[in-house]
Amino acid sequence: MTRRFRTRVFVVVALVAATAVGATAWLTVRATRAEFAESAAVEKRVVDDIYDTLNVYGVKHGTWEGVVQPVVRLGRGTGQRIRLTTLAGEVIVDTDTEAARTARPATRRASGVLDPRQIILRSEGAASADDPSDAPGNIPVPPPGVKMMPAKIAFYRQAMRLRACVTRAGNVDLNAVDTIRWPRDALKAGAFVGLPYEAIQRCSQKSPSSIGELKADRDAVAVCLHQSGGPSNAAGSNAAGSGAPASGALVPGATGPGNQQPPANAADDCADQVLQQRLEGVAPEPLLLWLGYGRETTALRAFQPARVITAAVLVAVLVIACTVLLSRRVLAPIGALAVAARRLGAGDLSERVAVRGRDEIAELARSFNRMADSLQRSEAAQHRMVSDIAHELRTPLANIRGYLEALHDGVLEPDPDLVLSLLEEAVLQQRLIDDLQDLALAESGALRMLCTPLDVRELLETSRVAHRAVAESHRVELTVEAEAVPAVDADPDRLRQVVGNLVTNALAATPPGGRITLRASSAGGVVEIQVADTGRGIAPDELRHVFDRFWRADSARGRATGGRGLGLSIAQGIVQAHGGSLVAESTPGRGSTFTIVLPRADGPGGPE
Repeated sequence: MTRRFRTRVFVVVALVAATAVGATAWLTVRATRAEFAESAAVEKRVVDDIYDTLNVYGVKHGTWEGVVQPVVRLGRGTGQRIRLTTLAGEVIVDTDTEAARTARPATRRASGVLDPRQIILRSEGAASADDPSDAPGNIPVPPPGVKMMPAKIAFYRQAMRLRACVTRAGNVDLNAVDTIRWPRDALKAGAFVGLPYEAIQRCSQKSPSSIGELKADRDAVAVCLHQSGGPSNAAGSNAAGSGAPASGALVPGATGPGNQQPPANAADDCADQVLQQRLEGVAPEPLLLWLGYGRETTALRAFQPARVITAAVLVAVLVIACTVLLSRRVLAPIGALAVAARRLGAGDLSERVAVRGRDEIAELARSFNRMADSLQRSEAAQHRMVSDIAHELRTPLANIRGYLEALHDGVLEPDPDLVLSLLEEAVLQQRLIDDLQDLALAESGALRMLCTPLDVRELLETSRVAHRAVAESHRVELTVEAEAVPAVDADPDRLRQVVGNLVTNALAATPPGGRITLRASSAGGVVEIQVADTGRGIAPDELRHVFDRFWRADSARGRATGGRGLGLSIAQGIVQAHGGSLVAESTPGRGSTFTIVLPRADGPGGPE
């Protein structure tokens, strides 16, 4: 099990979700199996009836227009969900949609292909075998055989166009005509009862083949015969007597009553192919027939509320159990944190919480402990600061009080030297108070500064001149090594105060004969100012305390060193207020180097 709490939550939630999905899938599979089992049990007679009825509709009407109502009637009569689509997948009619409900998914494979041209091939033999006297005088009855194939194509093209025309004109009730006799009946006068004579005449004029079509028919027959190697005068062949569909009209993989093997005779096969090809675009386009699901009550019967309720209850119980375990895992350490926080708020800064694991809860506990450590260190630092301030003030105030009491008691006579000594002590205390105020303002970010572009080399030279006399009295060499560096945006007085503090500390730590060097350089978007000495240096364990308040290299903390231990703390606060940093490096016995890093006034690190 992963240690990360977030991952554990994800695993638990995923387990619950997987269980819920699994239960839903189980119920869905059972219901779907029941539906498909019932659909598969539909009698073949019903499927054949739907197939033949729709195919005959396409033949009798010459178009699929108006097929919606027959499909709806078939769906109601057979209890089947019927769906017709083009070969490209465009839906022509769907009984689900016609019933004003969301269409259910169809079966993976179509139940068959509706192609009215198959009916034409099957009806050709019977139509030509009847008495030709039934046919109108101006329309020749197509004789059998390949030799007369162009006439057959023209005959069926005219009949198909006429049927489509009268269907669009309003005569859509053509089911009374026998399917086998449909070509001749379609061309008989008076076959369309109830349709105006003008409409019949208009349709009759549009239905015959054009000269170009007749020529194309003859060319197609000749090409087919030549490619198949069949005889040009196969008058005795019965091109449609076999009733088999041409192979070019079938959809691979589709099943249904229309899918039969092509005839073995090459001439007959050629006749069927040419007839189907030449009627393409005239006869209704092939459609895919989809049958599925059956009555709506099938799904209702398969749906069992008791099982759904049982599965839901099991999922709910699992969710509740997982939630209880999860809440116990989360709330126990949070409760411990709450107790520790109350104790910490009451003043017990030693309170800590146990840390177990490496997840987010454990990280929260570690953060709490780090916060408590920080508060404890801060309080200890405050106690030390108060103690240090009291220590710094106690001795000079005791001296001032002693002198004043002696003057008050008449033990001492007031003279200029005594007054000057008391004044010096008061000035020292005033400086200490000013330093503490500067340090407090710097740490709070409220230190007032008047920043302006500042020449760093000029600043270092000014500091060298200001401390030259003291350096000479200590016999210490004070030099400046500064290249041409960009200006910095800084408060001149505050920055001189920083450099002055560093130089003063360096003078105190450098023995006679030593050297203090003030350097300036630039790199990237910053300017570096260094104060390096060759003094006694600072031990590594003491180097991390150099910026602490009231820290002195002299562990005895005697006032003979001349400092109060606040200079470096104030210097660091001033530099940070300028957006820079102050770092210290030291090697015992070889000296120390303090580096001020400030952003350039015109660089990417400079102020806006």
